[in-house]
Amino acid sequence: MQRSAAVRAIAIMMAGAIGVLSVVGASAARPKAHVVSVVAHDFALELPASIPAGLTIFQLTNRGKFAHHVTIVRLDSGRTAAEALRTIMKVGRAPRPEWMHPVGGPQNAAPGMGTDAIVMLEPGNYLAFCEIPGPDTTAHYMRGMAKAFTVTGPAQPVRSAQGDDTLALSDYGFAWAHPLTSGVHTVAVINRGAQSHMVVIVRLKPGVGVDDFIAWANDPRGRPAPAMPDGGVTEIPVGATVVFGRRFVPGHYGMICFIPDRGDGRPHAQHGMKAEFVVRSR
Repeated sequence: MQRSAAVRAIAIMMAGAIGVLSVVGASAARPKAHVVSVVAHDFALELPASIPAGLTIFQLTNRGKFAHHVTIVRLDSGRTAAEALRTIMKVGRAPRPEWMHPVGGPQNAAPGMGTDAIVMLEPGNYLAFCEIPGPDTTAHYMRGMAKAFTVTGPAQPVRSAQGDDTLALSDYGFAWAHPLTSGVHTVAVINRGAQSHMVVIVRLKPGVGVDDFIAWANDPRGRPAPAMPDGGVTEIPVGATVVFGRRFVPGHYGMICFIPDRGDGRPHAQHGMKAEFVVRSR
């Protein structure tokens, strides 16, 4: 990662009567990152059908009544988004075919709020979808929350965004470079593991632990979540860096990876890829 130029994208997103300040700050070589607006509904995604190749800031606004995120996969030549969606519907969270390449995306936006992520896009066909389960455990893409788009060339030199803080992912754990204090942070999420990973960040309610949230996510039964969605990044491949921006308030937080293991198919959280951390006042 290089610090030869700065990209600062600041968007104020309003949904209903709730406003959220979504801040992404990153350092990357010129040209500047493209900014793509994504709007989530119950259950559909709005985003452009064509996006230029290169470093891209996806800004997600959630106008639905449920939490949403955007998983983005690039497809090998000759594969179509319709084929990818049929495959996802068939295999669910099981390990997906090698011709589907995760690139990351904005994670876990609460209703009326927003999240963002900076990713590198190569030319090709892509599928964006939300795989968060609803109260009946049906994944949102099963309800039509998926959208195809094309990334047009020419291909750009590979760039990685630079965050002010670093969160390293491994098999199977999370490691902050240093403890977080309250305020705006731009977090570079680096996958140093041998498998793809995600990080779901939630702000836990008093008396609740990360295991309580995982239990709820696996079997919500229409109950309210014991935590507030608070960003992160969707699935990223080995060696990738994706940056997200977030305003953290003081509190108790959890981090989870729900990606199925390539070995036994169990979610990485069952291999211990879950953690709690505290954000303290400055």
